[in-house]
Amino acid sequence: MKGVKRRGRPDKGMKGKDDMTAGKTKKTASIFRFLLFASIALALSGGALHAATASPNYTYFWLALLIPTAIVAIAYMASYAFSMPQLRAILQDELLQILATGAVALTLVGTQLVVDQYVVATLQASGATGSDITGVMDAASLKINSLANNTTAVLQNMQDVSMALGKEASKGVFCNFMGVGFSLSNCSPFNAYRGSLTASAFTTTVALSDTYAQSYILSLARSYGFTLLIPLGLLLRCFRASRGAGGALIAIGFGFYTVYPAVILATDNLLHNGTPPGAPALPLVGTCDPLETQVSTSLSEFTDYGDSLTDYAAAKALAYFVLVRVLFLSILNLIITLGFIRAFAHMIGSEIDVSALARIS
Repeated sequence: MKGVKRRGRPDKGMKGKDDMTAGKTKKTASIFRFLLFASIALALSGGALHAATASPNYTYFWLALLIPTAIVAIAYMASYAFSMPQLRAILQDELLQILATGAVALTLVGTQLVVDQYVVATLQASGATGSDITGVMDAASLKINSLANNTTAVLQNMQDVSMALGKEASKGVFCNFMGVGFSLSNCSPFNAYRGSLTASAFTTTVALSDTYAQSYILSLARSYGFTLLIPLGLLLRCFRASRGAGGALIAIGFGFYTVYPAVILATDNLLHNGTPPGAPALPLVGTCDPLETQVSTSLSEFTDYGDSLTDYAAAKALAYFVLVRVLFLSILNLIITLGFIRAFAHMIGSEIDVSALARIS
């Protein structure tokens, strides 16, 4: 009986080994099924990204997702070839991150398409769009160009007024009576207005520089947002070592390509209803008569022009356009965009310190 019991123990050991082998086989099969499902899902998502037809270029999105998938698949096969089971758990986590990155890419594409379609439909409904506007980027560029043109017109008007004032103020009369000469400069008081015009022109020049800077940012975002920054960010986010940098690049690219132009349109439209008020032109000075002998007449001409130049309604409209619509909104738009970039980067696993950039803005 003892011999029988002893022979029974090896039978139980062989059965346990068979169960362990079967369990490993099932686990390996489930892992391969998971890999197959992930590869098919990413391939389909890559095809969807490649097939999207909109203003952004999604050509490199599917490459940014399929390259890490191929690397992980090769490494997973190598772990079996070189008997490295500890590597498989790491690769499974990396594959999950690739799937998460693919979900992020699809979310970005869907959001961009929805925003573009909404903006185009809104502009077409209001009759404020041209045939060349295909999305939010085109609409924002058109808005910035319009602000730049109006700011240039304001600056040119200030230059014309200043030159006209200088021309009239330089008029004078020189009299010579029995060897004694003296000058009459009844028009020279008009020079008093030129100092304020110089300060206003300097502020307007700064506002014009802001419009150029915004146009440059939009141009960079149009050229490199969906073709370099976001695809490179997707590629880097698929790996643990570069996940933070990848999330930062994705947030920066999407923030400046989609959010920044949307914020430009939204903040400008929130300031007014319907057609925005334009910047009024400053009045030109009339002709000054240097031969006028009545001081009261010269004083009346000087004060009348000063009243027209400092008219409250015109000054308010001009200050609203230059200081609020151009200068203030350019700073506000950048701060909102940087805040979104920081929040979005945190959502996808990255941290960006934008405090220094916000102070620069």
